[in-house]
Amino acid sequence: MAVISLKEQLFSSDRMIGTFIKTPNYQVVEIVTSCNLSFIALDAEHAPFSKSDLDTCILAARANDTPVIVRVPTSNEEDVLSVLDMGANGVLFPHINCKQDAIAAINASKYKSKDFEMGRRGFSNSSRSGNYGSFTIDEMIEASNKNVSVLCQIEEIQAVDNIDEITEVSGIDCLFIGRADLAVSMGCNNINDSSVENAIDIVVKSAKRNGIPLGMYLPDNNDLEKWIRKGFSLFIVGSDQSYLKSSILKL
Repeated sequence: MAVISLKEQLFSSDRMIGTFIKTPNYQVVEIVTSCNLSFIALDAEHAPFSKSDLDTCILAARANDTPVIVRVPTSNEEDVLSVLDMGANGVLFPHINCKQDAIAAINASKYKSKDFEMGRRGFSNSSRSGNYGSFTIDEMIEASNKNVSVLCQIEEIQAVDNIDEITEVSGIDCLFIGRADLAVSMGCNNINDSSVENAIDIVVKSAKRNGIPLGMYLPDNNDLEKWIRKGFSLFIVGSDQSYLKSSILKL
């Protein structure tokens, strides 16, 4: 586990800054996590990460005690189990559009226990997350269920329409807004369209009523303060690829 857990940061910090890693290479992770970010997010949804890539990248992040979020390609339980066994601190689930989607995400991330009676995570303490057999069953279940963070991505108008039933689900640690996908689902070609911002405001109000932290992707930090004022605290700002490209373009 990281020195300051991801979940502790989510519920105590007013400003968490991380970035997407889209290059499946452990050296990139070592470099980025040396820059004092709050976390990194490995983008296994839109970048070509294999299981081996994810494993080595999660391990590399531990060298600098940096929490790792993995955006999984789907809510498939096998994908979730795999990255959690590798030691990911949180899972970002795409396309959470209804109550049932949120429940499925939480159940895939949690072991069955008195707090998560429908937990479906397959048990093994022999992986990195169990310190290769050092944890007892009880220790493993308690530590993992307490520290693994579930982040639900709100990126379609259907999710906005169902947001109150989504935010009533216990166990969500962050609602993460995907503005580009949200805009496309609304028929907009601009993420700053007023209708997109109005939809986001609906999500913000529902999240605040239920004490759920808010997150968002930003291409850069120009609008960071604006979204902090609106109540957002977790930000994935740019990516390793975008920073590399922008630096080269300055040559």
